[in-house]
Amino acid sequence: IKVKDLDTEDIFEYTIVGSAEANPIELKISNESPVGSALLGEKRGSIVEVSVPAGVIRYEILDIMK
Repeated sequence: IKVKDLDTEDIFEYTIVGSAEANPIELKISNESPVGSALLGEKRGSIVEVSVPAGVIRYEILDIMK
């Protein structure tokens, strides 16, 4: 899934995986993590707010690759 951080304008391409395969360095995030679970089921163009320990991250979903 390709997202844009609306606060920093940074673009990330995450792969959502099971918790055993998660590796943040490789941008593989768990479907059980706050970011992974917030992005699941969303559509291109959606704005998603994710509560994380550092505050709230706002992402716009740019693309969903399968």
